[in-house]
Amino acid sequence: MIFTANQTVDNKRLPIYHTNVMMCVAEEFVVICLDTIDDKKEQKNVVKHLKMDGKEIISISEEQMHEFAGNMLQVQGAEGKKYLVMSARAHRSLTEDQISRIENHCEILTSEIQTIETCGGGSARCMMAEVFLPKA
Repeated sequence: MIFTANQTVDNKRLPIYHTNVMMCVAEEFVVICLDTIDDKKEQKNVVKHLKMDGKEIISISEEQMHEFAGNMLQVQGAEGKKYLVMSARAHRSLTEDQISRIENHCEILTSEIQTIETCGGGSARCMMAEVFLPKA
């Protein structure tokens, strides 16, 4: 689905360059900053499709998004256990309720990656790649 997402920078609404900034789509849930979707029709459509896909919607604020709370990635361990990888900064920005809702689906793994977040322009998800190849 196509939508436009914007963020406030220096009191101006500017486009978000990549959905990794404002949302994380996991197997059973999505962490998303709905406030960045200014067009209410588009926002309603995104919510509708996520619900149709059976996703629990865990909404974050734009302030949390700026703390990298949208830049997370769900991974699966060798035994099939699921984890949500995020920075410690992103984790600190989440409320107890948001953490509890995520932990209903998977364990959270965090790491201090201040240098990457300060100098690199991204966070945990930006440092990882997804591999969907069959086992050899």
